[in-house]
Amino acid sequence: MNKLFSMEKVASKLNLFVIMLILFESLKLSAQNNVPYLEKKVTVQIINGDADDILKMISQQGGFTFSYGPQVVAGMKPLTIQAKSKPAREVLNQMFEGQVTYKQKGNHVILVRNVKTNNVVIPSYFLITGYVVNAQNGDQIPEVSVFEKKSRVSAITNHYGYFTLKVDKKDVGETLLLNINKANYKDTIYYVKQAGNTHINVTIYPEQLPDSDSMDVAQAKADSLMRVDQMAFVNLLLNNEEEVHNKNIKDTIYRKFQASFVPFIGSNLRLSGNTVNDYSLNVLGGYSMGTRKLEVGGLFNIDRDSVKYVQVAGLFNLAGGHVEGTQLAGLLNYNLKTTNGAEFSGLLNVNLDTVNGAQFAGLMNVNLKSATGFQAAGLMNVNLKHVETVQLAGLMNVSLHGSKGAQIAGLMNVSGGEIHGVQIAGLLNFATTIHGSQIGFLNFADSVDGVPIGFLSFVRSGYHQLEVSTNETFPLNVALRTGVRSFYNIVEAGMRFDSDIPVWYFGYGIGTAANMGKKWQVDFDLTMSQPLQGNELNYFNPLTKLNVTFEKRFSKYFSLAAGPSLNVLASNLNDPTFNGVLTEILPSHVMNTQVSGEYKYSSWIGAKVALRFF
Repeated sequence: MNKLFSMEKVASKLNLFVIMLILFESLKLSAQNNVPYLEKKVTVQIINGDADDILKMISQQGGFTFSYGPQVVAGMKPLTIQAKSKPAREVLNQMFEGQVTYKQKGNHVILVRNVKTNNVVIPSYFLITGYVVNAQNGDQIPEVSVFEKKSRVSAITNHYGYFTLKVDKKDVGETLLLNINKANYKDTIYYVKQAGNTHINVTIYPEQLPDSDSMDVAQAKADSLMRVDQMAFVNLLLNNEEEVHNKNIKDTIYRKFQASFVPFIGSNLRLSGNTVNDYSLNVLGGYSMGTRKLEVGGLFNIDRDSVKYVQVAGLFNLAGGHVEGTQLAGLLNYNLKTTNGAEFSGLLNVNLDTVNGAQFAGLMNVNLKSATGFQAAGLMNVNLKHVETVQLAGLMNVSLHGSKGAQIAGLMNVSGGEIHGVQIAGLLNFATTIHGSQIGFLNFADSVDGVPIGFLSFVRSGYHQLEVSTNETFPLNVALRTGVRSFYNIVEAGMRFDSDIPVWYFGYGIGTAANMGKKWQVDFDLTMSQPLQGNELNYFNPLTKLNVTFEKRFSKYFSLAAGPSLNVLASNLNDPTFNGVLTEILPSHVMNTQVSGEYKYSSWIGAKVALRFF
């Protein structure tokens, strides 16, 4: 029983092995059948053989049949062919020497003899076919760039290292130079002098590895160019041939002028991404290596490398290298390296490197490194490094590593480093160290050499005190004094206790202080407050005070101040609290009273005594 069970296991494993072997052979046969007939490898070793016999030998090895008329082989002399494991196409080229055209159709390869006029072929073009192989091992190399610079005609080798290139004689003259380029291989030039059909086999050599420094420089240059190609929008524009050319071709092609309708449909053909133009006209959009003088695009311009002098586009300009000159775009200027000049866009200017010049954008300017010059944006200027410029924005300016110049914004200015200049904002200024001034509704800073001017300013290393005081009108008052010693803001409130319903006030003021030695200073404060009873606010009844106090500091956290005040209370005669609250506030020694319109003005000299902390 056990023996029978063991035999069944062996038979099962044997069946599995046979199935896997059959499957492997099937896949191998399938892969072989997918090879084009003209690329099938054949071996022909024959001396003085008949053409028909050689064709029969090729067809038997390749698994296809030839279809041809008697004129194809008529008059051919006996042939000697020595080819070992060569593509069928290459053997046919040796046989017919370019006098026969062949193409695959179904299971057949059709042979057609080229037509002669008066027995003389007058070629008007170079039709070059051939293989590119590795000089070290003879392997056919796919995705090799083959191109002619004058005509800009190009091709890439297929999976079998084969290419076809047709160049008109009127573009190149009687001879042409083919450039054969492949990444990690030495650039090769092939000279062709015979117009017509020419089949060539080109061997190229792998590059020797350069020293690490040279390799790093070359790789940095290649990476820089590829940054543009890898962007999603640009990648959509590139087909396989253009991507291959961009990777393979290291030398730059220079042209005086190019015109295109859209990328790669223009005078530079598939070599647009490897060509630098002096003047470039793109009806809708263009794609090139760079521009040296002027580029105009109806919708967009894309340059993989540097741009000089003037670039104009209806929608956007994109440059992967340095920009020197002026860029104008309806929506966007986007530069990956340094910009020296001026940028104008209806929406956005974006620079991933430094900017030296002026930027004008309807919406925003964004720079990832330092900027020098002038920035104006309808919404925002953003700089992630140091800025030496005037920034003007409808909403916000941001410089994370400080600035030298002026920041002017409708809403907010933010600086993460030192500022040498001024910040002016409708709402908020924020900075660390300021060598200059801040002007805004709210100002915040770590330290300020100048004067922050606003409704409320807070300087961490500046002037900030909590004050508790009494005077002739309100016995208890609390105030916050913040800013710098030369100019500070005062927010205060006070209360009386002689009424059934609390009488209190809230107020705001500004002040300045002058030192009178190490322990003494004199303060000049101007405040305006609104008295009210309970929560009832009927009319504006301002109480204005000008206080002059002399302050004696007893320690770092405590001081005592006292001094006279000049007071003016404007009381609205229509206020229902006039005969109660507003008259009770007045002291007995009112100096002057007069009525003007709906207001009664009362003035007097008072005094203030205060304890100050911090």
